[in-house]
Amino acid sequence: MEELDRLENRPTWKSYIPTILVIVGALTMLGLRLQIGEGFVSDGALMMLALACYILAALFHLTNLYAPSSMAEKIGFFAAALGVFFNLSSWLVRWVSAYDHEIAVMRASGNMESPWLFRYIPFANLYDLSLAFAFGAGFATLLFARRPSFRILSAFTLPIAALILTLARFIGNEFIDLPPVLDSYWRPIHVGDASLSYGVALVCFGVAVMYLLKDGVKVEAMAIWSSIFGISVLATISKFSVFTEFVYRAGLFVPNEAGKKPFSAPFRLEVPFVGPALVIAGLLLAGAIVSFLIYLYQNNEKGKVLGHYLLKLALVAQIVSIGLLVVGLRDNATVPQRLQAQLSQDSVQYVVAGMAMAENQQLSAAELSQMQPRQFEQMGRAYVQANGDKMFMSLNTNPVEVAALITALVATLFVILFSFRTEKLRERLPSLESLDSLMYKTACLAFAGLAMLLITGAIWANESWGRPWGFDSKETGALIAWLTYAGFLHTRIARGWKGRSSAYFAIVGFLLVIFTYLGVSYLLKGLHSYA
Repeated sequence: MEELDRLENRPTWKSYIPTILVIVGALTMLGLRLQIGEGFVSDGALMMLALACYILAALFHLTNLYAPSSMAEKIGFFAAALGVFFNLSSWLVRWVSAYDHEIAVMRASGNMESPWLFRYIPFANLYDLSLAFAFGAGFATLLFARRPSFRILSAFTLPIAALILTLARFIGNEFIDLPPVLDSYWRPIHVGDASLSYGVALVCFGVAVMYLLKDGVKVEAMAIWSSIFGISVLATISKFSVFTEFVYRAGLFVPNEAGKKPFSAPFRLEVPFVGPALVIAGLLLAGAIVSFLIYLYQNNEKGKVLGHYLLKLALVAQIVSIGLLVVGLRDNATVPQRLQAQLSQDSVQYVVAGMAMAENQQLSAAELSQMQPRQFEQMGRAYVQANGDKMFMSLNTNPVEVAALITALVATLFVILFSFRTEKLRERLPSLESLDSLMYKTACLAFAGLAMLLITGAIWANESWGRPWGFDSKETGALIAWLTYAGFLHTRIARGWKGRSSAYFAIVGFLLVIFTYLGVSYLLKGLHSYA
């Protein structure tokens, strides 16, 4: 059986044709954008097409897991190829649009010189990185999926790539004026390596999940970890107010008179009913964890049945919560009145807003320490008086939070899917030996890519900040992620660890990659927060 699997997966030059066509097609789209100009399809529209194709490919491959069909497999594969094509085309078209943006900025400032090549490469913010991250994941998936038995990999990796593009959609594709630190030829080298390395790490994660399923890990154990992840998301969003105050507060925007991306206001406004719905979802997930633990450690079948029942109810609660959030964020008619009512009940929010405004003004630590709470409150009240009637909410005000909620929902959904006809699912997965081999190869690539990420980052940091390393939060996160993959390789080579042990290393490594990718920009302060 293993020999047949190897023969089936032996690569030929024809297996690379879809990948070559994707690259050639994307370069053709770049040429068309250069010829047609701004009337060509936008990078945002191409990104949405990529998102739709990734979702379509994942759905067909998931269907093929439970109801094998050569047609479903082919449609899924070509949908994945189209997704990568639109993903890369979106990034390349954005490159040209970034050039046009830079030309406009320079002409407005009286500088008639054309921007140099590396300046307008779209690696300036989290939207650009998300496009490249999703492409790296899709491209790596397409390369490995050229082998028939690995086409099923798309069902595990492309949903995550789709979530990354969903995050990009919420962030918004507005261009930013480059900070001086970003105006370096090291930016595309460093960030380009990061996006491809992250994409390979995502594929390694998908292979690790497949291995654990194939190796007979109980779905209930997976449900415990996915539920812990879901509770962690609920606990960290909206500054922990979900479980401490039973409310969800969304960020606010103030219109930008220059017509660019709106400014973030230093206030958060409660969205009705969302907080209680999220608390219910969290309690149901906690109940599922307890029930599954009873089942796993006491072999109690009632605990298993109750756990799956609670998990399904938690999925419904998560769907309802996100639905209420989307509806609430679109209700802007009464935002000024609701904000005033909220502030009248909690005037401390004025102080918090004033402190945020003072930090944005880049006051020194000594100046901040000399300011009194009363001064901060006055700054907050003055801001509301000047901008209170202009504030509004949208999905773009809370991109990471909304994307995190959707990710937690998808994690719960996948565990529920895995619990359906599990043995049939395991039969459809590639052999343990081939999965372990692919996991090792992708981990090696991720290790090498993250090593280059640290090296190029150190060189760039030395040029920009005068030091190669400063234990900045993103630097530290990248180092820990790289050390995790180093641990993967060390335990495999020196200790002979394979299989489940390696899969756990791969999963932890990818979670650390995700934290490095998002955590710094939205959770931690640091020199990389500009992204």
